[in-house]
Amino acid sequence: MKTGWLWIFPGIGALMLAGALGIQMARFSAEAQMTRTEGSIVDIEDGCPTVSFMTVEGTLGEYHSSTCSTPPSFEIGERVAVYYDPQDLERAHIDSFEQNWIGSLIVGGIGAVFLAIGLIFVLPPLFGKRRAARLLATGTPVQAEVVDVELNGSLSINGRNPYRIVAQWLNPQTNKLHVFRSDNLWFDPGPYISESLVTVMIDPNNPKRYSIDTRFLPELAD
Repeated sequence: MKTGWLWIFPGIGALMLAGALGIQMARFSAEAQMTRTEGSIVDIEDGCPTVSFMTVEGTLGEYHSSTCSTPPSFEIGERVAVYYDPQDLERAHIDSFEQNWIGSLIVGGIGAVFLAIGLIFVLPPLFGKRRAARLLATGTPVQAEVVDVELNGSLSINGRNPYRIVAQWLNPQTNKLHVFRSDNLWFDPGPYISESLVTVMIDPNNPKRYSIDTRFLPELAD
């Protein structure tokens, strides 16, 4: 089972986080060209406030916010700070935490969830491959006895759980038994294990850092 498509999730998450950042950068840039004044909430329709404000030049302006909430965040008659564009009074916004941040927080929050879920799926296999390559080059090989082929119930993709080879090795120097588990395999490796022993590459200074050599298994087709 190919899992490269799972990179879509962190990709979407990263794009949404970038979008949330872009929303705020655009707001900061717009406010730098605007004038700040004080206005009053004159109407609330379906949780969306309308603010009336007076410009520095004495012109009356009105802005209907598209950021709504239930219950409403403001009360009629409440005084609020307002940013407005002197050249276009309809281009304004209420200066409050909710009005300024709710959009980017929603987009960024969803993006963070996508990013986190995606990385949970894609990073362990990536790090596992790098660890295996490093240990194949610098590790110490030991022969471990195959004791089981198990399903990894902690991981499920499209309703399927991967398999793992379980092997154990008794360290003759410490008389301690080490249990090893292979990286996730998306097919049952049992029929292809013809020997009772498998090679495990370990870090001699830390046997908890290991990689079961599964190159004897067939490669899964696309």
